[in-house]
Amino acid sequence: MIYAFEEIGQDLPVPPLAARRALLGSGVAVPLETWKSMPLQARQTLLLEGTKDSISEYVVKNAVSSVLKRVRFMGPVKDPSTDAIPSVVVDALRGMRPLTIDEWKGLRPLDRYTLVAVAGNSRLLYRAIEEMTTGPASSLSTIKLKPWVGMLAHAEVHMARSALMSVAGGSVQGGKAIILARASGVRAARNAHEVIDGYAEKYAGPVELDARLDVDQGGYVWQAHVSTGDGEFFAAASVLAAATAAVALRDAVSKLDAQATVGEIKLCEEAWSVGSGAFGDEATMTMNTRPRTEVSSPRVADEPPPLASVPPPPRSGVPVWVAVLLVLSTLLAFAVAGLTLYKHGGLRL
Repeated sequence: MIYAFEEIGQDLPVPPLAARRALLGSGVAVPLETWKSMPLQARQTLLLEGTKDSISEYVVKNAVSSVLKRVRFMGPVKDPSTDAIPSVVVDALRGMRPLTIDEWKGLRPLDRYTLVAVAGNSRLLYRAIEEMTTGPASSLSTIKLKPWVGMLAHAEVHMARSALMSVAGGSVQGGKAIILARASGVRAARNAHEVIDGYAEKYAGPVELDARLDVDQGGYVWQAHVSTGDGEFFAAASVLAAATAAVALRDAVSKLDAQATVGEIKLCEEAWSVGSGAFGDEATMTMNTRPRTEVSSPRVADEPPPLASVPPPPRSGVPVWVAVLLVLSTLLAFAVAGLTLYKHGGLRL
């Protein structure tokens, strides 16, 4: 199985947690580029093996036989013990939804491995527990989670009330203004390693990006939480996602309100207050040139299933490179203004 929060399609471009469990449990480390070069059938085999109660080292090493010279062997990483909940999980879940030892023992081996693997990212851990509690393959009893509060990116778009009502009423860009702005933000996050120096080797994994209507402030609030492929919080990509979505939405309403502004672009610790998964399949199709199909079990066959043909995303709104340029130029302008005030004695530190 592939967890929904992993956001990995059936073509398995990156190893899902189940495949990672199978590989690590057999003492095999596979670099990302090597994983991509493996036949799809081999990747599916590793995915399936990682869902089992016990992992066959023979099956795993046979699956990587075609890339044997490009993998690294090490000591096998054992599954977490069923006798005690690891302290990293206990500490991480303390403010969300504590587990009892009976619940821990009742989890599937893959679930226990997953909770340990994502314990360092509170947002992914929250989504994992949420899925294990309420998802189609839920393995925990339904107990309401406490609201998540953590580090994320925040951006706001302010506009005239008439423009705000037009967006909310679905009369801007065919009713898809928010969806298209979100698609721009997700694409920006996915390409953060190409846009920002210093992140050439760091790729975006799961991308959460949503918006809420804020009538009192006269605009929309965007929140973003992007993780790396290794499960760490990707701060730069998160800011890029929220800022780009805000710029794209501002561009969409510019004909209705030329004075619309983008502001409050920041990293902050606050509650996730914009919903989750509210955009559905339509947004997924807009964001990617490939379909993202969640699968509960891999299809292992002689030939990989053909991917459906999906048209490229529409080029509505502002191009990503323009959005990035606008954001960076705005930040540079703030820095120059601050330096000028400091030189003239107008800024007191």
